[in-house]
Amino acid sequence: MELVEDLELTSDVKRLVKSMAKTSFNARRLGEALEILEHVVNECELRVLSLAGAVTPSGFRRLVGEALRRRWFNVLITTGANITHDLLVAFGGGHYRIPLEFDDRLLKGHGVCRIYDIAARVQDFELLEKELRLVLEDVKDGVYSTHELIKLIGLKLRDEGSLVRSAAVSGAVVIVPAFYDSILGVQVWSLTQTRNFRVVEDLDLSFLINAQFDMKKKRAKTGILIVGGGVPKNFALQSALVAGKPFDYAVQITIDPPHYGGLSGATLSEAVSWGKVEGGGRHCTVYCDFTIALPLLFSALA
Repeated sequence: MELVEDLELTSDVKRLVKSMAKTSFNARRLGEALEILEHVVNECELRVLSLAGAVTPSGFRRLVGEALRRRWFNVLITTGANITHDLLVAFGGGHYRIPLEFDDRLLKGHGVCRIYDIAARVQDFELLEKELRLVLEDVKDGVYSTHELIKLIGLKLRDEGSLVRSAAVSGAVVIVPAFYDSILGVQVWSLTQTRNFRVVEDLDLSFLINAQFDMKKKRAKTGILIVGGGVPKNFALQSALVAGKPFDYAVQITIDPPHYGGLSGATLSEAVSWGKVEGGGRHCTVYCDFTIALPLLFSALA
């Protein structure tokens, strides 16, 4: 047993979060998560970030982009929606804070779409579609993985705050396993109706599983930060299962409890039973809204 240590006031985020590891409840978990992520950044050859939920429209695209530019993670697995909303801003659109009391029928009448307390304008999605088509016109016919296509798009972007651009210039791989479940996917699908052009998601699965086999062969360490759950979480973890290379380090940020049986709430200790996370490694689940935990952890890592 160790004594609980009282927190002291400080303007130093790193010092604060590290001190939280010596307290209790989710403050302790957040501090332990920082310790594990430091191992991921400094020791792991494969460093995976899995993102579900409305991360980019809520104001965190630049934060994630900075993590990729600093090469804290070299693989990002996320939803098509997060990439769509990143591109929406990169092409000149925006997201807006609105009161929750707004009548959604009124919003619809004014061409506004709502994500809880965030709004996006239909005209910005129209701009996204127009600019995206211009970018995709320069892509040669053929068969692409999602990470190949997203890199091609990222290299054409000028927005320094774009996580897609940040990934492309830093060499990080961006995988969207449920690619067609998004506005981005629908736009690409429409392109395939008139061109010999396809995006095949199993190429991404092959890439990730092969990467895990490489790590296993080299006996290299691997680490993952899971934000939310859904398809990105399982897509990342199943690669470890297939290769027989459990993640040595794992951190999960979620607000979902495990007893409802949903993937977002499934514990990392449960993942140990599947061979997705190393039983002798270090793992930690932080039960917290990612909009609170993520900026604290990333700022403390900086």
